[in-house]
Amino acid sequence: MNKKTLFKYIAVFVFGAALMCTASLAKKNRKAIEWDGTAYNLENVNPVDAKLAQPYNKSLDKTGDAFVGLMGLICCGVIAFAFFTSDDKKKAFNNAVIDVYTFMVCGFYANGIYRILKTIVGRIRPYMYFANPSAEGIAEGDFFRSWPSGHTSNVFLVLGFLVAWFTFRDAESKLKKPVLTVSLLVCLTTMVLRLLSGNHFLTDVLSGAVIGFGISYGMACLCNKINDYSGEK
Repeated sequence: MNKKTLFKYIAVFVFGAALMCTASLAKKNRKAIEWDGTAYNLENVNPVDAKLAQPYNKSLDKTGDAFVGLMGLICCGVIAFAFFTSDDKKKAFNNAVIDVYTFMVCGFYANGIYRILKTIVGRIRPYMYFANPSAEGIAEGDFFRSWPSGHTSNVFLVLGFLVAWFTFRDAESKLKKPVLTVSLLVCLTTMVLRLLSGNHFLTDVLSGAVIGFGISYGMACLCNKINDYSGEK
């Protein structure tokens, strides 16, 4: 690896880390919205989102958390499988390091951007329009961070990374179709769970999907351009 390539890697990583720090500082310094204990009026929400709005469901909320974790395991499994099945372990190790770096970069940028948007917009979550909202969400000041959906953004950022991985790293892999199919189903299920748990509106999850997938795939392509995955086959 030459100095120019290393500099590009460092620059992309540092900017992504700075984006995450900016998101954290913005959340910390944002003035909290005061809630008087009265449910918000659903008539103030657009008709499509209002029709699909649901009261809070803790079980479905926690299940959504599990599906985000499942996507992470799928991603780790793909990278690990590629390493352990490779005959050239030195080359496989180098590829795995770049893959982990790329995944971290995708996470930094997608998470940084959606978290900044959550803080700036301050949209009220659906469960606040019903009786018995999430006590935890209210206590943590998370009830006004509905748009875009973070869970949906995170599962789709993994999908974006995997699509790029199979495109640039191993386009002929027999795992490509089953892994991407299962991953897409996990993503769609997560979207539905975020709706049914009362945490998000339809526009929240759709926006989260676009942000997560678009930014992740774009950053993975950028890292591929720096590293030239095609030359690693």
